[in-house]
Amino acid sequence: MNERIYLDWAAATPLLPLAKAAMEPYLTELFGNPSAIHQEGQRARDAVEAARTQVARALQVRPELVTWTSGGTEGNNLAILGVVEAVHAAGRAYTDMAVVTTKIEHPSVGLAMEALAQRGVEVRCVSVGETGKIDLTHLNELLDERVVLMSTAYANSEIGTIEPVHAIRKQLNAAEAKHQTHIYFHLDAAQAPLWLTCQFDSLGADLVTLDATKCCGPKGVGVLVRSRRVELAPTIFGGGQEQGLRPGTENVASIVGAAKAIEWAQADWRERSESVGAVRNTAVTHLLEHIPQAVLNGAPCSSGERLANNINISIPGLDTEYATVVLDTAGFAVSTKSACSGAGGGASTVVQETTGDPARASATLRITLGPDSTPAHIQSLTEVLKKHIEKMEDF
Repeated sequence: MNERIYLDWAAATPLLPLAKAAMEPYLTELFGNPSAIHQEGQRARDAVEAARTQVARALQVRPELVTWTSGGTEGNNLAILGVVEAVHAAGRAYTDMAVVTTKIEHPSVGLAMEALAQRGVEVRCVSVGETGKIDLTHLNELLDERVVLMSTAYANSEIGTIEPVHAIRKQLNAAEAKHQTHIYFHLDAAQAPLWLTCQFDSLGADLVTLDATKCCGPKGVGVLVRSRRVELAPTIFGGGQEQGLRPGTENVASIVGAAKAIEWAQADWRERSESVGAVRNTAVTHLLEHIPQAVLNGAPCSSGERLANNINISIPGLDTEYATVVLDTAGFAVSTKSACSGAGGGASTVVQETTGDPARASATLRITLGPDSTPAHIQSLTEVLKKHIEKMEDF
């Protein structure tokens, strides 16, 4: 086929033309350093602050609570390590602290947790069910006076499961009241802006991480939004930019583009989610009808607990790494799991943890739609995939 069909929107998204146009002046004539006091520098500073205000309005939070980062990974690390280091700096021993997460988080959360464990912090993992949804009963059992932080994805990057954030917040509030302590709630919302509301107050979180890469902004820029009660310690050191939390010369062009993309994504997320969700539902029905050995991973499409654009299937016995190459050659871009989980080989830890089935975990395909995806795209992909499966069965 001549046309390329891009179905890996969870990994990267095309740059929004409005964002590109907003960025262009800061790539050429408006090149000043935002920390400089001359006119060129101050024009760059004005652009950074205007973008901060733009994001703050889209997320309904005060501008000073928006911190620019290099993306979701840095934002997650700053949220997790920054909270714990601030609590430690206030006089609490690492060994007197516990943090709660799950075993299905993005590597930028999971490895940050490992770093805390090496410092003596206890890392507690709450159970998730087969769909990837947090077990609230188990969460309640884990919350005691030592817990200072709960961190989870708003929506899982592989299987698309949307976590019950309001119920989680309610349990954290009850534990805070019971133990007279603070339990900060961090949401990795990198996958959310195109498909879910990210208005800060509506989430009930203390810290929310966004990545412009996932919502038609430029790569290498994101934001960490926090509530007023959160004190953060820096995790890197240098100049005083971003209130000392993220030192280094700001990437003005990317910041301007990110603000435009986040604003655009949030402006009509509901309509986008409804239209793409309808395509996704049709696509899943078609896939499972024509490839009956395929199994859907994550929450049912009808549950309202799955990102509108997410399809994650397992085809036990199939080498899905090879299948993605076959599909790529035929013109389809899909993946097997999160790009940050590493390319080439290896089972999905998310599917392994949720299903306990090694055969499913080692044979996953992640197909993530965009606003321009159509049922015809999935029908064509299904035809290619079905022929490949039949060919492999003949060997």
